[in-house]
Amino acid sequence: MVQEGFTFPTHIPLEQLLAPCKKTRGKKGRITRPQNAFILYRKDLQDKIKNENPQADFKEISKIAGNRWKNEADQVKNNYTLLATLGGLVHQDLFPNYKYQPRQ
Repeated sequence: MVQEGFTFPTHIPLEQLLAPCKKTRGKKGRITRPQNAFILYRKDLQDKIKNENPQADFKEISKIAGNRWKNEADQVKNNYTLLATLGGLVHQDLFPNYKYQPRQ
């Protein structure tokens, strides 16, 4: 991502990173929530972590990503927060009538 002297390298293309999740839980056609900063961070690093730890399953990859996220610099966290905000805007354009309704 480049914007007037601002560079933020990602491991996967931004279009793929900001794309909403295609998997649905429960009902078919259910719209998933927009991705938060940590989810984008985890999604971006998943392949890198998998290459470093070939036997790691989804749960272990999440634990490793969580530990890295805790130790990540504020600048990197802010970059993913910015991407999450942009992803939320993309989600809003794709699903204008979406309203988060948590289950009771």
